[in-house]
Amino acid sequence: MNEDYEYILNQGLVKVTQKKYLESKQFFLNLIEKNKLRYEGYLNLSNILALEKKYNEAIDLLENYLNKIDSHQEIVNGLATHLFNNKDYKKLITHVNENLSKHDNHILNYLKGYCLNINNNNSEAEIFLKKSLRLNKNFWPSCELLLNIYDNRSMLSVMRGLIKNSKNHFSDNIKFKYFESLYLYRTSDYVGADKILNSKSFTNYIEKNENTNFLADCYGLLSKNNDKLLNHKQSLDYALKRNKILIGLDVNKDINKKDLIQTIETYTNFFDVKSNKFSVSKTRGLKHSNLTFLIGFPRSGTTLLDTILRSHSKTLVIEEKPYLLNIRHHFFKNHNLSELINLEEKNKIDLQEKYFNSFKFDPNKTIIDKFPLNLIELGFIKTIFPESKIILAIRHPLDSILSCVLTSFKINEAMLNFENLETTAFFYNKTFNLMIKYINFFEIYSHHIKYENVVLDFDNQIKNLLSYLNLEFEDSIKKFYETAKSREKIHTPSYDQVVKPLYSSSINRHLNFSNIGKIVPVVEKWIDFFGYKSPKY
Repeated sequence: MNEDYEYILNQGLVKVTQKKYLESKQFFLNLIEKNKLRYEGYLNLSNILALEKKYNEAIDLLENYLNKIDSHQEIVNGLATHLFNNKDYKKLITHVNENLSKHDNHILNYLKGYCLNINNNNSEAEIFLKKSLRLNKNFWPSCELLLNIYDNRSMLSVMRGLIKNSKNHFSDNIKFKYFESLYLYRTSDYVGADKILNSKSFTNYIEKNENTNFLADCYGLLSKNNDKLLNHKQSLDYALKRNKILIGLDVNKDINKKDLIQTIETYTNFFDVKSNKFSVSKTRGLKHSNLTFLIGFPRSGTTLLDTILRSHSKTLVIEEKPYLLNIRHHFFKNHNLSELINLEEKNKIDLQEKYFNSFKFDPNKTIIDKFPLNLIELGFIKTIFPESKIILAIRHPLDSILSCVLTSFKINEAMLNFENLETTAFFYNKTFNLMIKYINFFEIYSHHIKYENVVLDFDNQIKNLLSYLNLEFEDSIKKFYETAKSREKIHTPSYDQVVKPLYSSSINRHLNFSNIGKIVPVVEKWIDFFGYKSPKY
């Protein structure tokens, strides 16, 4: 009987290796008929269903086994894997929590750590991921996620230890080599990082692989490292390759950058003082004079200001969360721009309440909502929150544009515009043309703060900023980078910069890139407007 069972199992597995999945499925169904108690037929059949993208059927099959037959470890792990692949994280964490004490294995510990990490519980995630690695030192997913956590939290000494202890287990793993080079880059050993990135195994991987997230990461690291080695042309070339890959990924193909451009153009036309006869509703709604919006073009120093301001004892900084956009989308589902600026007070209060209820609002603190491209929604802000303060972060337009191209962003309808210098300059021009319309329409008083001035004249610039916010200067402000290090995670591409003291190497960075000259005519008026000098190429 057992011999027959093993024969059918082996035949099914052979069909799997031959990618004859329909035939293999029949073998596994026969296994279940032959012995309804053994787990192998159920587990392998569920794997075939998953290959066919029938995740719900695979999940139901294994859940029935667990509920009616036995809590076998392989079935527990298999179900956890299907839930993970189906991205059903809520159900996954419940399943893991129910089974981890009985089946304390490397897979469940990894998945527990994974779920904690996506919920930003990085410290707790680390505990389970480290246990997963102790249980199976060759389990790469746990090592990879730990390395990502240590990088994102700038825990470089711990990252070094993990790399050292894991090298024998993953010496041929190309992703492990990537993290080795990333660590060297983060610790300023650019020559050492370059040696790994240009090794035969690494270059072979790049030449043989096409559009993947990991390949984009490789190009991104090559770009940053070459910039540090003063190979500026190569740096830009690698960044352009990375951007092309990211935009071309299947997950990003349905995102249309024209949608945001159309929104900007609609706003620009509507908020034209010369052509618009509307007057803005003067109602205040709820008291909100402690609310400030920190806006600016991306890569203009908003994350630096965020980190500085959150070092103050009387601020509450909410970073990169679409709280404002959520109420904006809610409003425009059933209303238009004309209705916005003539909004009745009760409707304004309703939107204000939705906004303040979306985070842990503290009326005794100065609230800083940092979301750079809320710049585009400045009209919505000044209509719904007329008493709010506005901080506009400014940086040399060419430095800001260049940095947007060189930086790896999560792709959305805004970041799609950062594919290359020309698309970014076009977007920059559109955005600030709209800003001028807003300033004239609403007569906005805001505090402008230049990145370069913060770097070169920190105390005076920050004292002026705090004065605008009606806050006193505190000594903790000067050690803002310590505040950054203590945070679980920084949700912007600047995470590896704001954990360091200020440095001036990013000022006038554009002078190192001769290609930047071709976009000067597009943004020259903004270079003059913000009081910078145009370069001569």
